[in-house]
Amino acid sequence: MSPGFNAVLAFLETGTRYAYLLDAATLVSLAIPTFVRRLGVAYATAARWIVAASILLALVSVSTGLFNGGTDEPFTTPRYLSVLLAGHNPYATALVFSFSQTQGIPGHVILLHSSTTFIYLPLTLFLTAPGLPGVGFGLLMVAAWGASLYLLRHEPWSLLVWGSPVVAVWAANGFNDFAPLALLTFAFVVAARPRAGRTLEFLALGMKQFAPFVVAIYYLARRRWTAVAVTGAVTGLFLVPFLLWGPVDPVVCAAFLIPLQGCPIPNQFPGALFLHWNYYLWPVWGVALFGPRLVRWAASSEGAPYYRAARARSRAGWAREPRLLVRAYGEAWRAGFAPPARSAGPPTPPVGSEGSPAGKGAP
Repeated sequence: MSPGFNAVLAFLETGTRYAYLLDAATLVSLAIPTFVRRLGVAYATAARWIVAASILLALVSVSTGLFNGGTDEPFTTPRYLSVLLAGHNPYATALVFSFSQTQGIPGHVILLHSSTTFIYLPLTLFLTAPGLPGVGFGLLMVAAWGASLYLLRHEPWSLLVWGSPVVAVWAANGFNDFAPLALLTFAFVVAARPRAGRTLEFLALGMKQFAPFVVAIYYLARRRWTAVAVTGAVTGLFLVPFLLWGPVDPVVCAAFLIPLQGCPIPNQFPGALFLHWNYYLWPVWGVALFGPRLVRWAASSEGAPYYRAARARSRAGWAREPRLLVRAYGEAWRAGFAPPARSAGPPTPPVGSEGSPAGKGAP
């Protein structure tokens, strides 16, 4: 490897520069539709090429180690179940073992040592690829990401964001976030199967800490107060056996990210947010999924009056920015989505999902 390349790697990996770079790379996915529009390429056409290239990159990454090794989850997640089966509370008993992991570039293999307790919600214990740690688990997460892309296949704008190369690389790294995200994508997209969607939503609530917050915000946005309460109750029920098993402090600390005495997690949220670039997958996914819905809502008979009202009160420089959509939706939410006064003129949403069918109702 050339001295110049080594110097670049050394610069990026000094302090927190590399983590900040990865955070920025994840958020850049949100700008891809803008780049495509500036190039004058149809969203549907660009989405096919970008998603195909991203899938190829994910498979190369997971099989060779290229841009990989960003997390130990492919090695630890499939093993935590053994702690539970051995009769120990995984929130209080450390998983101790050594493993070899390819990091960064093909052939760069290092030996790592794990001595951590379980830090997710209980159902992640069962998220495993039997006999296939490492590459097998990475492929499982790539498959989960691929499933969510399939569910979004009618939304080219969403595919440009969620099917971007950087998201593909995070899937190949084996971040277990992709499992609950795939379940939630089904729950929020496949309206024709509400019972199956609700079941998968409940499963997602028991996997990762962000899932209950996302689901609660979703129902708050729709003013469904009972569903918000059910979300909290279901999440709590998953933890009851482990809280009764005890000790309570490490369970509460790991499950709710509350820094109590004896907390086994060294980097607590939100102080170490920038160190965990997979956290940024959640807002990227949220924008990819709900962005086109919000635009269609603003163009519908329900949302258009609120959009026009918000636009009329905004400065000209704000008129075509996404935050205007959020402002319009906020006004509709405060009004309880009551039928507003009729006003003339169609809305002009700032972004859209080219080629997507028109939708109705609140996001």
